Amino acid sequence: MNGGVVLSKLVSMNDLLGRMYFGISLFLIGCPVAWAVELDAHRAIYEIQLLRGGGGTDFTNVSGTMYLDWNDVCDGWTMTQHVRLLFSNPNGTTMQNDFSFSSWESRNGKKFRYSMLSKTNGNLNEKVEGEASIDPATGAGRAKFVKPKELELKLPGGTIFPTEHLFDTLNHALRGGKILTRNVFSGTGDDSLNEVSAVIGSPLEGSTVGEWSSQNDEDGNWSKGLRSWPVSMAYFPFGGEDSAPEFEIHFEILENGVSPTMDLDYGTFSMRGVMKHVEFYPPPTC
Repeated sequence: MNGGVVLSKLVSMNDLLGRMYFGISLFLIGCPVAWAVELDAHRAIYEIQLLRGGGGTDFTNVSGTMYLDWNDVCDGWTMTQHVRLLFSNPNGTTMQNDFSFSSWESRNGKKFRYSMLSKTNGNLNEKVEGEASIDPATGAGRAKFVKPKELELKLPGGTIFPTEHLFDTLNHALRGGKILTRNVFSGTGDDSLNEVSAVIGSPLEGSTVGEWSSQNDEDGNWSKGLRSWPVSMAYFPFGGEDSAPEFEIHFEILENGVSPTMDLDYGTFSMRGVMKHVEFYPPPTC
């Protein structure tokens, strides 16, 4: 099992957090000022545990933490993620994977800067840096990598970036939409253009969020009165012929952009992230 690959795909879905953040795209490709949803800038800490799988020749257990910071910086949005996962092997040893990702996305959704760093047991796996842009006239764009090597990729018409994908998903949910498919470029590598298919469930009652808040946060009042939805996202390689997704994300998302829980499904195993703490930033003075 390639731990670096697992971690890079973990951050790709935080397209919604953040997939997400990760989470969680051209339905509303215009200016965010016109978007109905308003996301709350915040930082959160998640505890990650193995949900299903493991027990094979590669690892028997997975645990770790994820730190997510999503902020409004007037000219756009910044996202920072730090993930540390510990993979327990059958022979009793532990492999530590550290993954960091940071990005800036312009408020009009047309410019995107990104950097990624992956390490295993303190040794560098990969470092990625670059920037991407979308031509407003055509909807197509380009991604230019400067690390690990200089590389330029064409982005097809309709490609969007992670924060716009999150706005789009929530707006679709607010309008009662159920299915949403978008091409999303996340910047985690030269293979980070995905066709993302989202299935949005019916609005959830507030009891789920309220129960989470009372157990995991000193002040649970922030979630009162907020609507939330269950969302499943399947990530496919863009232009690929395989009918099976590379991975799937199942999560609950509130209308302010916060996700209390998420399940990350990689086929042979899955992990669950549960938010243990969240803090909100005050609105910026622009």
